[in-house]
Amino acid sequence: MENEMKSGTILMMENAVLPINLQLDSEPFAPGWKVVKNFDGDKLNREIGRAGWTFFSFAGEISSTVFGNDGMATVRRAVKRILANPKLGQSNSLEVTRVTPKHFLGVPYTTVYACSRHARKSIFSFPHEDIRYRGGAEPCRGLSERRRSARVEVLAETAS
Repeated sequence: MENEMKSGTILMMENAVLPINLQLDSEPFAPGWKVVKNFDGDKLNREIGRAGWTFFSFAGEISSTVFGNDGMATVRRAVKRILANPKLGQSNSLEVTRVTPKHFLGVPYTTVYACSRHARKSIFSFPHEDIRYRGGAEPCRGLSERRRSARVEVLAETAS
């Protein structure tokens, strides 16, 4: 494992679907998760964008505080707590945004802040063909496919 987990470090789920041409160099971190070694958050965002995919961030930070002065072992414990946090949702990656070791009344502790991220082919939650229509009704029309009202058609005919 890399000696230091710092701001910009990316963790990906082992089963995350990524663009075919993206080559990640990674190491196992926790069950189901791996640390990406050859990309930080910004560089991975650019590479995924070049493939026509998106790598977006969810709003807000998730944090975990762990007491101890074990250096990287403390940071690893804090990150594992974040990975177990239900606020992570269904995202397939995590970016460490800050690692802050501090002391309070002589007791050392480390707080790790992270942002939930997700790599996907489209920015939309559901591809168009997967959308279910209520009650078997016909699909809704997009803005470009709307029918003109009778009044607009009459005005268009009189103008020509």
